[in-house]
Amino acid sequence: MTLTQLKTFLWVAKLGGFRRAAEKLHTSQPAISARIGGLEEQLGVALFERASGGVTLTAKGRELLVDAEKIVALAESTRRRIGAPEAHSGVLRLGVSETIVHAWLSRFLARFSSVFPNVDLDLAVDVSVNRRDGLLNRSLDLAFLMGPVSEYSVTNIDLSDFRLAWFAAGPVAELAEAGDV
Repeated sequence: MTLTQLKTFLWVAKLGGFRRAAEKLHTSQPAISARIGGLEEQLGVALFERASGGVTLTAKGRELLVDAEKIVALAESTRRRIGAPEAHSGVLRLGVSETIVHAWLSRFLARFSSVFPNVDLDLAVDVSVNRRDGLLNRSLDLAFLMGPVSEYSVTNIDLSDFRLAWFAAGPVAELAEAGDV
């Protein structure tokens, strides 16, 4: 059983089909089928029930899902912790809310490019709700948003607190001072 087989298994399970997993992993459907077939052969069990509309996990597939998520997460954590940053390459699709662009994004970008010189950033700036959707539909790899994303598959990490102030003049300011706004 290989890490590639387990990652493939997770994507087929998450996306509900071999074709969708092939698209996500930028490979062919036969390659996905071969990986899953090899994994099933090694384990001696069927992991998916195949139907015309896609696939669903068998009982043994659901059991493997728990372990596969842990194994893949541990492997990724080890790679990040031990692997040299300059060895990383590729494209990171980053979504950023407009507020963050004006606050601290330029410092982040400078630091990122010095730590990961071989990683290209594909930057998408928009309001948080649109960047959230991009994160959930996987058109983004990472997003800096205002507020948390309430979705089980997303890890939220607080990066900073913003002090907000309200400025007004004239009658609106008088209402604010009186506590009516």
